[in-house]
Amino acid sequence: MTGMTDFITTARWVDVWTIWFVLVDDAYQALERRHGRWRRTGPPPRFHDSEVITVALIIDTWFHGHEALGLSFLRQYHRHLFPHLPPDGWFNQRRTRLGPLIEQIRQVITRQYGLIAADDPDRLIDSAPIPVATYQRAGDNRTVNGSAYFGIMSSRRAKLFGFRMHLTTTTRGVVETWLLAPAGMHDSQVMPVVLEGASKRVVLGDGAYHNPTAAPVLAARQVVVHAPPRRDSRKREPWSDELRRWVGKVRRRIETALSVLTTVFNVECPHARSLRGLVCRISTRILAYTLSFITGALLAQLIES
Repeated sequence: MTGMTDFITTARWVDVWTIWFVLVDDAYQALERRHGRWRRTGPPPRFHDSEVITVALIIDTWFHGHEALGLSFLRQYHRHLFPHLPPDGWFNQRRTRLGPLIEQIRQVITRQYGLIAADDPDRLIDSAPIPVATYQRAGDNRTVNGSAYFGIMSSRRAKLFGFRMHLTTTTRGVVETWLLAPAGMHDSQVMPVVLEGASKRVVLGDGAYHNPTAAPVLAARQVVVHAPPRRDSRKREPWSDELRRWVGKVRRRIETALSVLTTVFNVECPHARSLRGLVCRISTRILAYTLSFITGALLAQLIES
């Protein structure tokens, strides 16, 4: 069976990078036509923003986020593709500043290629831990600080200091929305924020997202969240065994999406030293994951032509 990320090891890297640059640049230009130039002052840089984002995608996909290693590899073996690649420090600064734009580009590509059908109301919701430091050294961390960032990874029976990435996907696994919340916040507290802009949705989540108090607010926007009741409320809100099995089967699709983001794109190890850098790197890896849905088909077209 062919996986959606097999191209990382089977296809020519240059072909994939070229496709990704074209996709990113097209979305970048579409945003500029709609909102105006991203850069309002000064001459345009020799190394375009679309190239910065493409190199960031390469680093986070093929080099697990090791920026210095990825830049050194590109300078040594692919200088002809990126002849104006800036020094490491300058590249890092430009990449970090482009973090908000990377997420906008992902949304544009998702719409342009119809990855989420307009009439599809079904969504899945889940979360993944994003550590920013070991639990023992959490008190010395300068990126974030405070008791809100101390949490527990119950599935791993381990403690966590940092964030949890909450995301919603379609039943195909395409990411629609995501956000970072302090690890100390319970999933049920974050759920209304994740679904803040949603309307006419049916959302499936695990028991951690069971929040009856948020139901009336969501119902006003025709958003219904189905999450297995907690143990202390199962008698009041019983679910049949058949329904629980069906929900568990469907929810495996978002667990697969999180597994790909974790094992292939290393989203749980962003290698960031600032909060802006953390957001930028996670945005880049979710963009790379989204591009994987269309890369295989575009590579096949390239080979045929």
